[in-house]
Amino acid sequence: MNARMLHQRTISTVFNFRALALVIALSGIGQLRAQPFDTLFTRIYNLPVDTLIVREKATDDPRMKVALLARLVQKYLYLNRQEDCMSTSIRMLGIAEPTGNDTLLGRTHLSIGVSYVIANEVNGALKHFNIALEHFTNGRDSIMMGSTCKELAVLYQRVGDNDGAMRYMRKALAYGMPPGIRSRGLSTMARVFMERGELDSALYYTKEVEMPGSPGEDPWTYAYSNGALAAVYAARHEADLAELHFKRAIAAADSFQLPYPLVQFASGYSSLLMDQGRTAEALAIAQAGFRSAEGVRNPNLLEKSAEAMADAFKASGMADSAFFYAKLCIAYRDSVIETQNRSQLKTQLFAQQLKDMEDAKLRAEEVAARSRNIQFGIIALIVITLGIFLLIFSRTTVVGAKAIKNLSLIALLLFFEFINLLLHPFLDRITNHSPILMLLCMAAIAGLLIPLHHRMEKLITNMLVSKNNRVRLEAARRTIEELEGAGKGDSAGA
Repeated sequence: MNARMLHQRTISTVFNFRALALVIALSGIGQLRAQPFDTLFTRIYNLPVDTLIVREKATDDPRMKVALLARLVQKYLYLNRQEDCMSTSIRMLGIAEPTGNDTLLGRTHLSIGVSYVIANEVNGALKHFNIALEHFTNGRDSIMMGSTCKELAVLYQRVGDNDGAMRYMRKALAYGMPPGIRSRGLSTMARVFMERGELDSALYYTKEVEMPGSPGEDPWTYAYSNGALAAVYAARHEADLAELHFKRAIAAADSFQLPYPLVQFASGYSSLLMDQGRTAEALAIAQAGFRSAEGVRNPNLLEKSAEAMADAFKASGMADSAFFYAKLCIAYRDSVIETQNRSQLKTQLFAQQLKDMEDAKLRAEEVAARSRNIQFGIIALIVITLGIFLLIFSRTTVVGAKAIKNLSLIALLLFFEFINLLLHPFLDRITNHSPILMLLCMAAIAGLLIPLHHRMEKLITNMLVSKNNRVRLEAARRTIEELEGAGKGDSAGA
């Protein structure tokens, strides 16, 4: 008996441990799905492009999908892959829209704005950055509100509106931003002050940048923060410090294959070296930038790098090579115009895809609204009809002709609106959205309903008059019988 009880206790203990483990596992899964979006984004931040793509295809969680796709858009931006930015943003919108979640929608429109930025389409970027800001405001996400204001500041700075850039950067600093984005925002402020010639203020904001401890933590921020410092020191004629930060920026951009900062800062460093008479080193740096630009075949980068090569060869006294790269620079400049034209076509297609998705959403909302209105119309018609029939067949209720007229008028209006809701899509299609034809069709329907309404009203009124007469006669008969009964009672008492 003791052995059996011990065996039962052992089984019970094992079962309890298994149940506890299951509860803990389920709790862990729940916590995983309930993690804040920023936590999910941080976990995947350092994943390479291929891994992000594989994980996005493997998950069904909309939050995780949007997080992975948002990071992919950032990666594609750094790699200058415009089409991938656009197609990924379209996918994000298709996933985020059905959720109605402000965080997911905000991240999506932020990515769409970035896609417009890479295509140099300022109006589209401005529109979607503002939509993103609205969603983040609704979701009370101050950090992402700051990040979006920073993107708006960069956009204004790009088009030369330094006042607008400063206005949005001050908002971004007030809301708060993630460290890397805050650093890039401070670098933007430094560039604005440099363009104004206020070098002390530019230096102040570049020194406020939270520099990553190593390039691997955040290559883009590391490269651009060092590049911003280098540009400020170069403008202040502090060559040693400028050279130090140019080297750091170029090394990070080269190691992590970031063509934009590499070409930009190689050109700046080459100019600094030429000013010091170090033409051989300047030429070597210019060649490094040109090789990077050739790798991505971007005309804007090629134009800038070819110009740096031409200047370096000219400073080295190699006139033939300088002339060759000067002509190459002009050719790339012409190619930039062609690329911009192709980019505009891609941007138009991107904008049309977004418009189609927005139109589809509006149509779905219209169908849902019409369906609800039809249901409300059916309910109202049923209530009015039942009320009229109750009045007709009630044995005691007496209703005047005026009440019936009012009820029948309400029923007519409800019925007309009900038919309008049912036929509107069909009429809209066959009349090709013509308001005049739609009005004529509605008038024809009303012309058929009004005579029918008059006949029904007359029929119902006659039925009610007959019923009212019966009710009154029955009431009079009962009153007479009661009076006669009371008179007989009084006689018998006498």
